[in-house]
Amino acid sequence: MSRPNLIDTADDDADGRLADTFGDLALTMLHQSPLTDAWRVNFLANMFVGPIYQEFDARFGLTRPEFVVLFTLSQRPGIVARDICLATGLPKNSISRAVVNLGERGLIVRAPHQGDGRAKRLALTDAGAAMVEETVPLVHARQRSMMAALTPAEKATFDALLLKLIADIPSWVGRRD
Repeated sequence: MSRPNLIDTADDDADGRLADTFGDLALTMLHQSPLTDAWRVNFLANMFVGPIYQEFDARFGLTRPEFVVLFTLSQRPGIVARDICLATGLPKNSISRAVVNLGERGLIVRAPHQGDGRAKRLALTDAGAAMVEETVPLVHARQRSMMAALTPAEKATFDALLLKLIADIPSWVGRRD
């Protein structure tokens, strides 16, 4: 059975380049698996985040959950760990561990939450803010590289489709069809 081209564009060699880089199994998983949609989303996400988090670990000793906590706090200081879990979909234990590690490294501080004695409000220290200033441009550059394959119209369509899928999360998350 012939496999459809991954992309129906003038770039007929896309599958060949992918096979050369990732092997024929990757193409099979991207084209012929019963999970192609999920596999494609995860493949793209893994190819994006894997190398950036390897670089963060090597250069800054920073894990993915630690970066997520720092970046989230740069967007909304004073939130609690639960807020980060809800906003990112990462598990509580990963965020908890990251909060402890970042606190020990002096990148964040924890303050009592007036409404909940168990919760701690989180904020970046100056060192944490400096870490965000150093890491975010690296993610932004990778994002620009990834999106360079798309025209402005394709970027707008991609953005609209992502937002549509995200908006529908409450209807399918936790469902077992």
